[in-house]
Amino acid sequence: MDRLRSPYIVTFYGACIETQKQALITEYMSLGSLYKLLHEDNLVLSWSQQQSISLQIAKGINYLHQLQPSVLHRDIKSGNFLLERAYEGYTVKVCDFGLAKTRNETSSRTSSSHSLACTLQWTAPEILRLEHYTEKSDIYSLGVVYWELITKQKPYDGYNDGVIRAFVLAKERLPIPDTTPSTFCAVVEKCWAHSPNDRPNTSDLIGMIEKCVHLQSNSLITILS
Repeated sequence: MDRLRSPYIVTFYGACIETQKQALITEYMSLGSLYKLLHEDNLVLSWSQQQSISLQIAKGINYLHQLQPSVLHRDIKSGNFLLERAYEGYTVKVCDFGLAKTRNETSSRTSSSHSLACTLQWTAPEILRLEHYTEKSDIYSLGVVYWELITKQKPYDGYNDGVIRAFVLAKERLPIPDTTPSTFCAVVEKCWAHSPNDRPNTSDLIGMIEKCVHLQSNSLITILS
């Protein structure tokens, strides 16, 4: 973790390794996690703020995937993105690398212990089948996080693990509100596509979100004019 340096990654400063007092020392993000802001603080976000947060999240994961060897986060969920206030919006950074591995360190198949360690609501179907974890498995999880952003709902809230597994493996997905712009709806649907091959890589994902931002800006200009 100490080699990770990016504006989109929580900075690691050191660790306390005394017996009974082990702790990591990292950059402080005063607003806490995206999960907390959406589901406990009921933060209201404009479309432009949602898109900004989505873009920063994608850039953080892109940084990890572009490293040599690439780093797979393997536990992407709204609780692992921390926020701080910024001018006219929010700064977002990726945190919690407890399950992260380089691509070279991942085994040919996912262990059942890792599948259980992941938070099920954000877990890709291939991981539920105990198949190989790839960059595209991270992308699936981003799709669920983006769904949270636009709905402010907890994914699969109130459903047990068995129901969630069956739902995802049957290629079913959470309903996207009709009010969602079609371009961003496409982002979510591409991210959580059933086949990893149908999901974008992080570079393409950034391009898709930047297109959403551009179209939103043009719409505002048209309205104002």
